[in-house]
Amino acid sequence: MFTPVFECMRSTHGNFFYSGSFTVSKMVNKRYEAGLGAEAAFTSIHHDNGFVLYKLKFFPLYGNVKYHFYKAGRFDLFTESSLGISFNSYDQASDDAPTIKTRVKEKGVFAYIGGGLRFPISKKINLVTGLGIKGYKMSFNSLDINPHGISAMLGFNFKNI
Repeated sequence: MFTPVFECMRSTHGNFFYSGSFTVSKMVNKRYEAGLGAEAAFTSIHHDNGFVLYKLKFFPLYGNVKYHFYKAGRFDLFTESSLGISFNSYDQASDDAPTIKTRVKEKGVFAYIGGGLRFPISKKINLVTGLGIKGYKMSFNSLDINPHGISAMLGFNFKNI
């Protein structure tokens, strides 16, 4: 299966990250689906831990697992999680001197957990929507730049095309 989606994440710092992602997956059995995915996320400005960040770009590569726990008629409810690595770049400035910028390129742990609904449009195409929590650079260090928040998605799932 191939699943391209549009996503919007509202950061805990109040701004929005917009992204497109795709996952290639296969049903392992009637309930479990496993796959690999990639995402490209962007925002123009983000405030985090005393810094102003500009021109943020995040490119996570991840593994994804879905558990389809309920099917009623044409609706299919699922939970999912993703874990991988995110390649991040942005211009960083301090809140005290927002015009003095330094280019930052780094990697971080990407994580997502959420749930969703799959609804068939035809025999081979499903509408997919979901809601979850996402982080582009998860860390136990409270001083790290780690954009995270609530993420909503809307896309399509193409079966065996």
